Amino acid sequence: MQKLTIKNIGAIKLVEFEVNRINVFMGPQSSGKSTISKILCHCQWVEKSCFFNDKQLENYQKQGVFYDSLVEYHKLDGYFHKNASIKYEGEAMTITYTHSSKKTTIKLKDKMVFSYPKICYIPSERNFVAGVPNFSKYNEGNNVLLYFAYDWSEAKEEIKKLDISNLLSREVSYENINDRDYIFDNGSKLLLTNASSGVQSVLPLYQTIIYMLSNLYNKPRTLSPLKEMAKKEFSNALILIANRIASGENIGKFKEYSNILLSMFKMLESYDVKAISKLSDLSPEDLSHNIYEAVHVMDRLFNYHYTQLFIEEPEQNLFPDTQQEFVYWLLGTMLNDKKHSAVITTHSPYILFAINNCMMGGLVKDNIPEEEACDFASHPAWIDPKLVSIFELENGTSRCIQDKDGIIEDNYLNKAYKKNSEEYLELLNYYEDEE
Repeated sequence: MQKLTIKNIGAIKLVEFEVNRINVFMGPQSSGKSTISKILCHCQWVEKSCFFNDKQLENYQKQGVFYDSLVEYHKLDGYFHKNASIKYEGEAMTITYTHSSKKTTIKLKDKMVFSYPKICYIPSERNFVAGVPNFSKYNEGNNVLLYFAYDWSEAKEEIKKLDISNLLSREVSYENINDRDYIFDNGSKLLLTNASSGVQSVLPLYQTIIYMLSNLYNKPRTLSPLKEMAKKEFSNALILIANRIASGENIGKFKEYSNILLSMFKMLESYDVKAISKLSDLSPEDLSHNIYEAVHVMDRLFNYHYTQLFIEEPEQNLFPDTQQEFVYWLLGTMLNDKKHSAVITTHSPYILFAINNCMMGGLVKDNIPEEEACDFASHPAWIDPKLVSIFELENGTSRCIQDKDGIIEDNYLNKAYKKNSEEYLELLNYYEDEE
């Protein structure tokens, strides 16, 4: 289980939580929702960059590197107070950052099994990417908006046509024609840059997620030159270790590689690669053979195991019904394959209501006759509430708003309704019915 602790960054005084499969942060503007999402994203990115790459592990521990890359990519300059700190406990390593010294410490875990993720951050500014002509040609700087544009461009290369009618409750589709994006809306043909704000918001969101959860896994991954080099260097290092063990060197000399080797054997376990609990479980000859075989199947370590989505404000420019349909579609799609996960920031109670329906469905599904279950719109997205964590941010801290069964507390939802109706009820006292 991953865990994140943030102190004194932006509006956050202290936030500490365990990362679940679905993580939702609710709160008013400038309460720290996106700050949490961005910091978690960066920590997970650093973790996967450092795994099996000693050069990156060394680089990110140099003074200022972790901080500078976080601030530049996620636009967090000015957010860090003097006594700010971050502690991330991941699958493979623990990352600690102290702002007063700008010191970063990264420690590999004694027992680890790392699943290599594809990380995709979908920012709230996605309308800008869709609404500005030729945004894909913009290449200045190193920031989350630019990288989302790259992700969406990659998705559009794979998905030339897309029907989005199911989200918008009317006939709307997308098509790329001669390298230009068009929207077909109730018989009208529009350039995407001229489409409604709702379409400009939902299309890049929808299209990118489809690609990241599905299409991405239907083709072999092409590694960047840097990752290809890291893979080659790691393979060579393993072969050298295997040769030394085979030539009679004591296994105890390779204690510093023990964690990585054991983790690799577990991830690559197959007919020829044996998962073991300690290196001495195998004879030197068998251990050397295990390493050789692991190198042969090591491509799996550099393939994506699942997608980690970070979605800011999915409700942006969307009608409440569309927000609900999006949640049902998202969870239903995520649960179909692999162990995809998501971090969602939102202002919308409608997003919460929809997620609550999905959790309630997961809680009571065994009590509902099969022929009746399909009558519920949320049915494809029913999820075990234990896989979902929902937090409210207020006054620099967070609190879970779920009850013991994982459902959103009644008093929280009632409070949301009450807040919106109080003034109306007061004004109603002055209403005089002419009849």
